[in-house]
Amino acid sequence: MFDSDCVFIPSEVLHSKNASSDLSSPITKLIVCHKSQKSFERSTRRASRSIKQIWSSYVDAKNDSTVSDVYLLCGRSNTNVKDRLTKEFESTAACIPVEISKNKVVNVAKIVADSRGDGLNVMFVDLDSLSTQEHATSVSEIQSLMDEIVTLVKDKHTLMHVKSDVISHSIASIHSDNNRDNSKHIDGQELKSFLTVQEQAIIKSHLTGDLIRRLNKKNVAKNCPLTNHAARFIQSSINAGERKEICRFYNYDVERGCLRSMKAQRNKKLKDCDMDHEHCHRCGCQGHRAFECTNDATTDANKSLLFQESEDGEITLVSLDGDEFKPTEPRDIPVPSLLVLGGRCRGRTLNSCEFLPLSPSDRSWRALPNLQEHRGSHAACSPKGSGIVFVMGGGGVDGNLDTVELLDLKKSHQNSPSDGTEFKWSIMSDRLSSARHAFGAVSVTKDNTHTSYAVGGWMYGTKSCESMEKLSFKSSQHCRELELQRIARWEKCNPILTPRRLHSVAANVDGSSIFVFGGYIDERQVTSSIESYNIETDCWSATDKLPYPEKSCPLVQAVPDWSPGAKSSFLIFPYSENNTNETMPEVLRYTPNSLEKFEPVVVPNVDKTSSVEHLQMPIKNWHSFSATVSQSLQSAYVVGGLIDSKWTGRGFSLDLNTMKWQELPEMSLPRRRLTSLVIE
Repeated sequence: MFDSDCVFIPSEVLHSKNASSDLSSPITKLIVCHKSQKSFERSTRRASRSIKQIWSSYVDAKNDSTVSDVYLLCGRSNTNVKDRLTKEFESTAACIPVEISKNKVVNVAKIVADSRGDGLNVMFVDLDSLSTQEHATSVSEIQSLMDEIVTLVKDKHTLMHVKSDVISHSIASIHSDNNRDNSKHIDGQELKSFLTVQEQAIIKSHLTGDLIRRLNKKNVAKNCPLTNHAARFIQSSINAGERKEICRFYNYDVERGCLRSMKAQRNKKLKDCDMDHEHCHRCGCQGHRAFECTNDATTDANKSLLFQESEDGEITLVSLDGDEFKPTEPRDIPVPSLLVLGGRCRGRTLNSCEFLPLSPSDRSWRALPNLQEHRGSHAACSPKGSGIVFVMGGGGVDGNLDTVELLDLKKSHQNSPSDGTEFKWSIMSDRLSSARHAFGAVSVTKDNTHTSYAVGGWMYGTKSCESMEKLSFKSSQHCRELELQRIARWEKCNPILTPRRLHSVAANVDGSSIFVFGGYIDERQVTSSIESYNIETDCWSATDKLPYPEKSCPLVQAVPDWSPGAKSSFLIFPYSENNTNETMPEVLRYTPNSLEKFEPVVVPNVDKTSSVEHLQMPIKNWHSFSATVSQSLQSAYVVGGLIDSKWTGRGFSLDLNTMKWQELPEMSLPRRRLTSLVIE
């Protein structure tokens, strides 16, 4: 398929006035690559006219080719598109079975547009949905899939519309790296070479001879600059002591440097890299990069440092070991405690965890063992009274994860655990049904059974996930970590009605239902819908809508309302950013099945005055935080995220009796897209 007589173009140029290209040699196949499902499906509208325009613009302007046969290949049912094409070409669709792998056969819809069969063949192929993996990322799999598909048309002239994230991103990278006009085509041989390099993703470092590996999906990034070199910062007296992280890609990637910065220089609309590109990551001096550095750098590459630069350019090294959490000796974790797990910090995906005892006498953050895998936008939950914490999925160093880690907190005070295992995170043998991030999790305990649910999320590309699954185990002193590793299995539940990501998930106070709030349904569109799941009947229903405009509905965090007198309600904490108003967003109380479903939270009037005060968020322009709640303490907690678009380690507790905010000690690391929960 990746031959010289086959060329690829991005779908964006089809809408350009300059959609044409001079081909030096004749071709038989023109492939139009789409990176979004919306673009792919739009190409099937008015297909007859657009097909002829594309073919004449790029291949044969003299011959207005007649369409012979049309093929539709999708791994999922797409009746609307098939009906649209049959109506467009005034024909009927026949099903042709095609084996695209040893274990997978798809039914291809073939539409005969011209019975003579000597015209142009057209194919609409959703390659991502045909992949046997989560995504067709390897050259071998893409080659295999495409080779099986083109057997339908053999050597005839063919126009293909292909939906593939990998091919689309590769074409964009080729254009960007070579400073090439986006309207120019890419031949099959060039694309194959690029994919092969990306699959290997190996770049030679002139400094140490080590191999540097980029963060490609499905590839192991054990030799990536982000994992081989700890974060280091520069603090200059000239810039009023501001601490700025030094870019590791700029310093260690010899051939490409920082791609974000390069692309921003070519396109002023793109966001530039906000890290430092002036100082060496090894020695902190200006004028060279780390791979060029000849200074005597005696520091360990895995050690996080702060380079303090004086006005005359002198560099002083300060160790940041106190800022980077490492596994500590087992210590007692008091109950209740607030846990924060993983997240993202200035371009890094974290595996560090910490906890804050919630007793009034001890309010300082302490270290927990590090997660086995770095995770951000993941989910976590802890069944009440179980002493087990589950962390699942998320975006890792190499892409989405489907692994689940657990930590047995009851081992934290055992110097010599009876089963011989250490106090650390362990990865369960069973996994989620699909790798994803930006989803939610919640635990429900009923009749001596603990059940954890994973809901929704984001898979690769633009696809939001509708999946819901559960993990159940009995509450028992004998059912600890090793037993969970061996016997616990995830089971699928009925999917949510509207696939979504970056939503909030919470169970009501009696544990009978689970609610999901808002979120993104694709790359740009936010939904305000609220859905509820009846645990007993395994059924979802559309319940309500958040009381915000549909097109500008904020993301929210929701927790069950354990305040006195609350009737199975939830507290809703809205995200906010770029807010120029002086007032902070209001916290809402949502009570399903009531007349006034959404109400502002009234702060109790201690002074008995006539004025009514509504509860607001403690800070404006606060985004990407995590919220959780404690039933025993009757308090909610909001931590981490971005404040005024800057990373923060701040957090607040909300007393549900007085509805007053109190600031918590600052976390040792600022982090966003983290998870938080209370052990009680």
